[in-house]
Amino acid sequence: MVMNTECGRCVPSLYDSVVIRNGEWHCGYPLPVNGCMIILCDCGKAEFSVNSRKFAMTQGFMALISFDMVAVPISVSDDFKASCFSVGFKATQDIFFLVTSNRFWDFIYKSPVFRLPDNLLDTVVHWLAYTRWLSSNCTVAVKEKSLRNEVENFMIVMVEQIETRLGMLGENPAKNRAWTILNDFVGLIDRHYASHHDVAFYADKLNVTPNYLNIITKRNTGSTAKEQINIQIGLVMRMLLDTTDLSVKQIAERLHYEDSSYLCRVFRKHNSMSPIQYRNHLRNNKQL
Repeated sequence: MVMNTECGRCVPSLYDSVVIRNGEWHCGYPLPVNGCMIILCDCGKAEFSVNSRKFAMTQGFMALISFDMVAVPISVSDDFKASCFSVGFKATQDIFFLVTSNRFWDFIYKSPVFRLPDNLLDTVVHWLAYTRWLSSNCTVAVKEKSLRNEVENFMIVMVEQIETRLGMLGENPAKNRAWTILNDFVGLIDRHYASHHDVAFYADKLNVTPNYLNIITKRNTGSTAKEQINIQIGLVMRMLLDTTDLSVKQIAERLHYEDSSYLCRVFRKHNSMSPIQYRNHLRNNKQL
């Protein structure tokens, strides 16, 4: 993960608490997640693609989307309404990784959209309402200090509740070793794609050889392990090109690529156009 605080045209402030309704999110375009976004569906229904996996959200469902995920609304019902709290990049780094655990993120990366337990739903509803009040009624200095404390306390509670829930459910039985390795590989890519682009790194983490990782990935997804890494890089690049004004060089730096031209070749291979052509294509379509 790369710590970069450069802002783009759609990046939210350090903290932002709002209500989202149908029409305020553009289906087919990534959500502008700079640090982290907490979303609670109040009514209606929405379908999201998060890192190429589809998730449905209805009343009582919560989504926790971090900056290294690509979340794209696919469809939103006419009566959709959601409470949305955004945390900026620096605050996410300072708070989330201070109070959260690996087990918590294992759950979030596998299930970024999930139903809240009944005993937690009311708490989250009231917390989001309170953050909206703070955002609307306090000075900037008081707002940022208060919301930082609120976010830290909220995450401490969420970690405890989710880990308790996982403990009650027990470990999910693996279908087989290859399935377990592939599932863990996808989770590792979600976490480390920005700083590690080599198959050997992931194979070492999974205690298998790079060749074996390639074999099971190809067999189960139709693409090699390296192609899976590049697919994730491409998804993140599309999100950054759409939601920020970062240059290709700055995006390459954020993704730990010393050679931006190589990153452009990877992008062109999967999108049939250069990053600049892709950005111009998106912006021209939005003006129509």
